[in-house]
Parts: sequence; C-alpha cells; structure tokens
Amino acid sequence: MKKSYVVLILCTFLVLPGYSANKKEKAQKPVKMSTLYKAASTAIKNASGQDGARTNLINALSRPELKNKDKAEIFYTAAKLYESSNSVENRKAYLKQQYDTAMFFNTLLNMYDQLRLCDSVDAVPNAQQKVRLKYSKKTYDLRQKHIKNILNGSKFFLRKGDYASAYGYIDAFYTYTTSKRDSLLYRLAYQAALCGYLTNQPKHTLKYIDKAIEAASRGDKPILQEYKVRTYALLKNDSLWVRELHTGVNLYPEYDYFFVNLIDWYNSQRMTKEACELADSLIQVVSAEKAIYWYTKCKMKLMENDYEACIQFADSTIKRDPAYVDAYYNKGISYLNMAVIKKDTACNNIKDKRFAEDRKAIHELYAQAMPCMEKVRELQPDMVDRWASPLYRIYLNLNKGKEFDEMDKILKKKAEEEKKK
Repeated sequence: MKKSYVVLILCTFLVLPGYSANKKEKAQKPVKMSTLYKAASTAIKNASGQDGARTNLINALSRPELKNKDKAEIFYTAAKLYESSNSVENRKAYLKQQYDTAMFFNTLLNMYDQLRLCDSVDAVPNAQQKVRLKYSKKTYDLRQKHIKNILNGSKFFLRKGDYASAYGYIDAFYTYTTSKRDSLLYRLAYQAALCGYLTNQPKHTLKYIDKAIEAASRGDKPILQEYKVRTYALLKNDSLWVRELHTGVNLYPEYDYFFVNLIDWYNSQRMTKEACELADSLIQVVSAEKAIYWYTKCKMKLMENDYEACIQFADSTIKRDPAYVDAYYNKGISYLNMAVIKKDTACNNIKDKRFAEDRKAIHELYAQAMPCMEKVRELQPDMVDRWASPLYRIYLNLNKGKEFDEMDKILKKKAEEEKKK
C-alpha cells in the first residue's frame, strides 16, 4: 500500500511540468515613450548613459503609432544627448584632463545630423496640408551655439589629413553659418571642393567648385577649373568634360592643361581642323613663342598626311624649343613617308632620264630624315622602339653599312628580349 502511494505522487509530479510548458508567455509591452524621454533627461542631467538612452530613442522610431511631431521630438532629444556627450569631453578639457579631441568634435557633427533630421520631419505638412514648425527655433539656436566648434572641427581634421571627415564639418558650417565674410566662405568652398576631389567624391567637389571659382583669385581660378574638369573625367561624363575644357581654354588660355587635353580629345576624334584653329587662336591670344601651339599644327598635319606642312610646323616648333623631341620625330617620319611615296611613283626605266632624278630625290629624302631620327635617339636613348626601325630603313637606303649593322643588332636583341617575356 505504501509503495503504490509513492508511485502516484511521482506520476502527478511528472504531469505538472508538461502542462506548464504549453502555456504561452505574454508578449512584453514596449517601453512607454515617456519612460524613454525620462531616461534621456536623466542621462543629460547626470552626464552619463547618453549612448544607451539615445539608442533606445532611435530604435523607437519604428513604432507605427508615432507621428511626425513625435519623430521630430526623438531627433531633437537625440541631438541634446549628443550635446551632453560633447560637454563631458569639454569638461575634461577645461579641467586639463585627458580627453578625446575627435570625439569632442564628432559628437557635435552627429548632433547637427540629428537636428537636420528633426527639421526635415518637422517641416512635413500635417493632414490639413499645413506646416506647423515646432522645433525650427530650437534647432537654429542649438546649431548657432556650437557653430564655432564645427569650424574648429574642420581645421582639426584638415591638419590630420582626414579629408573625408573634414568635408563633413566644412559642409555643416557652410550650410548653417550666418557669417557674411567672403574671405572665409571662399576658403571653405575651396577646402570643401578640394576635400571632395582628394577623396574621389565628385558630388562633394561639384557642390562647392563653382562657388570656389567665383570667389577665387585670378591665380587660383584655373587650378579650381582643372579640378572641375578632372571631376567630370572621374564621372566619365564626356560631354561635360569637353564643355569644361572649352570653358577653361577660353577663360584661362595661358593655362596649358585645358589646351593640351582638348587637343588630345580633338586628336582622338580626328578633328584636325578644329585643333589647328584652336592653336592659331592661342598663338594670337597668348604667345607666338609657345612651342606647343606650333607642334599641335605639326601633329595635325601629319595626321592629314600633309607632310610638307608637317615639316614646316616642326621647324617652327624646334625654333622655339630645340629639345622638342616629338617635333624631330614627326619631321623624320614625314621625310620617310615622302620617300616611300616617291619610291612607289618613281620611274623604273633605267634608260629614262627621270630614273636618275627620282633616285636622287629619294636619296635626299632619306638623307633629310636621318638627322631627325638621330636626334630622337639622342634625346630618348632608352626608347628603342621609337627610333631603331626608322634608322634601320634610313641606313639601309643610304648604304651606311656600319650604322645599318648597329641597328640590325639592336633590333635582333630587342626581338629576342620580346620572345623571353
């Protein structure tokens, strides 16, 4: 009888846990917003726990019952929490204790971001399509209270070479400052554009580049215009890239960057006429003594197979710059091509008096090409691919055995090296 009683008790005990496990746990109710705001107020008052209080508030943004005015309050309170965190570092600095300078500035920039979000939802029309701004005065006052340290933050990160971070501070200050100092605003626009350029952020560069150019000194304007051109190149926007090259060459014709790149584009499009016209205009506007303008005409005439004109403009280039190697090269190639053309049309009848005349003319063309290509070799001794083959042909046709053998060895050695690669 006693044994049966024990078994009954055990069975009853085993059933009870199973029954308890089938009960559904009650879902936890979300923390009341008033509780979250109270925690935020306490964190601000005690200058501790700001991160946790702010995280809880931001997480509450997903609650479906919240209206825009509620969200605006959350963003503004989050901004005040960042201000409180900033005051902690500020107090350390005042007491000459160790503090985190980057954190000191970053809390302010984060505060500005929360204020921006506050303004954006505060300005949303209500159900009656009316805008009732509740926080605009508060956000304005809070920004202006710390605006100087936003500027100081830009200086701090610029000195560190952290251009990505520096841009955020410059952008914030430029957007919200009430300063009318042109010199300051120009410097900031210049710095913002430069930060965007150095960090490969085209949108940042283009946002400020025109403001910077407008206020820049004459000496700085073409440099900033170059940044603008390079930014469009980075975006692979050819139409705007070419447009800004035209703007650059028209406004700053003495600044070679725009001319050189525009000529390269004309060259790629085989727009030889336009390239020559541009070179002619700058010869008149800037200087007739700049070799690059004459070389441009030389290069375009070579593309047009107008070899005599190419030689003429090569001479004009060399006259202004005796070490302009490309001019010597184009001149030499022109003579070589003229020799080949003359060979193709030469009289082959040895009894005809034109036979000797044509052979003499061909010999003279190769003889005129020789000093040009030898000068290329002198100026660019390591660029074997450029001068070895032309000199091989020249020495062969002029019966210069010793020089020909040298070129032959050089070309064979080059061929062997290419095979090993």
